[in-house]
Amino acid sequence: MGISEENRQSPTIIALKWGIIGGVISFILTLFTKYSGLEEDFTESLGWVSFLATLLINTSILYLALKEVRENQDDVLSYGQGLGNSTLLGAIWGVVSGGFNYIYLNFIDQGVIQKQMDLAREKLESQGLSESQIEDAEKITKLMMGPGIQFLMIVVVTIIFMFLLGLVVSAIVKREKSIFDE
Repeated sequence: MGISEENRQSPTIIALKWGIIGGVISFILTLFTKYSGLEEDFTESLGWVSFLATLLINTSILYLALKEVRENQDDVLSYGQGLGNSTLLGAIWGVVSGGFNYIYLNFIDQGVIQKQMDLAREKLESQGLSESQIEDAEKITKLMMGPGIQFLMIVVVTIIFMFLLGLVVSAIVKREKSIFDE
């Protein structure tokens, strides 16, 4: 029923594989959003569609990863192991996605941050803020939009999101060893 000992993969290798897959998919979706014009035409309904698509992709990848871990452990996976692997997967996913984003912002399209700053300025001006209020907001926004800060935010948010998602998916995928098995 299980996988032979020489064909088993460690849970870390499985998390690495699925984390890289998830990180690459996330970055590709980010590029699609940037270059399709969806970023400029962002609406609340588009935000919900984007969130649901992300949730579906993340849940599917997490489910497949935990299922593979379980299959590599003689079809046994505790809730704690599932949650730990979900968090590890989130860390790898975040580093890959954040790393691609960092490289993109620093070396490929350095104008993206300025474009985002210009959009933020337009929004603040349309709200009727004074020039000094806009300048103060721009200082904070510029700091938060730096590639390094974005990298850290992507990693932390991905870890937290995958941990929370892991709370549910681990409960679905878990399969404890029967007390009658030896």
